[in-house]
Amino acid sequence: MHKNKALVSLVVGLGIIIVVGLVVLGYGLNQRASNPDFKFFKTSDTAPAKVSKASAVQAQIQAKLPTNVSIPLAQGSWVREIETSGDKIIVHIINEAKRDRILILDAETGAVLRRIRFDHKQ
Repeated sequence: MHKNKALVSLVVGLGIIIVVGLVVLGYGLNQRASNPDFKFFKTSDTAPAKVSKASAVQAQIQAKLPTNVSIPLAQGSWVREIETSGDKIIVHIINEAKRDRILILDAETGAVLRRIRFDHKQ
C-alpha cells in the first residue's frame, strides 16, 4: 500500500470533493425550496438595467394585447379538448359530422398560428 500513496491520495481528495459538492448541492436545494429567488452568485449591477428595459418593452406589448379573445365556432361544433405547449394553446374542435380540426393559438395574443383540418378519405 505504500507504493500507491499518490493514487490513494488522489482517490481520497476526489472523495472529499464529491462529499463537499453534495453538501453544497443540498444546501442550495434547501435554500431554493424556502426562497425561490435564492442564488449562489449575485449578478452585476448592469444586468438589472437590461432587464428593466426589457420589462418596459414587455409592458408596452401587454398594453396592446387584447384582454378578451373570441374564437368563432361553426354551428354544431364544440371544443373537445384544450392543451398547452410552451407559449401555444392547442384547441381540438369537433363537429356533428365527426370532422376534427386543430387550432394552434399564441398564448399571449390569442392569434391563430395554425389551422389543421383532418380529411377522412373513403
